Amino acid sequence: MASLQIGLILGSTRPNRISPQFSISTVDVETFSLPNFNESVHPSLITDLSKFTSQSACAWNQEIAKYDAYVVLSPEYHGAIPGTFKNALDFLYHAWTGKPVMIVTYGIMSGASASDGLRVILESGFKMKVSSFAPKLEFPGRNPTKNNTSQALMEAMQGRLYAEATKSWENKTDEIIQGFKEILTSTAAK
Repeated sequence: MASLQIGLILGSTRPNRISPQFSISTVDVETFSLPNFNESVHPSLITDLSKFTSQSACAWNQEIAKYDAYVVLSPEYHGAIPGTFKNALDFLYHAWTGKPVMIVTYGIMSGASASDGLRVILESGFKMKVSSFAPKLEFPGRNPTKNNTSQALMEAMQGRLYAEATKSWENKTDEIIQGFKEILTSTAAK
């Protein structure tokens, strides 16, 4: 039996971002240079992944199709996932429909709204098996009197992960492990 392939999908495409600092094989949305969604039909009608009109959409779909399960890592911008990430998701359907996925979000308020939105997109839109574990990573030290900013957030905006954030996020290790176990179990059940 071939080993399971799990793709870590990075949802942020900002030049100063913290997501590429994880030491795991990744699928980085930013590297595909996807255009704004412009297919003439819904991706659910394109069963041959090489038939997208955009070469970058073909490559994106073929990359996503390689994996048995996914961990989606996304920041939260204004209560949702980044627009560029939603655009990238709009190009997908058959490449990952029905497969297991775990959502991990981060942001000033832990990415809770982005996590909830992604759950709807992945469960309802793609019929994916979304893990019941969805770690939400909050930048520590936010100050409500200063627009909820913090030193951790300011560092992240410069593309650096603040030591206090790393320390705070270590509390989510068990939840992340449980989520991995759940998607692995779901993959094995196929």
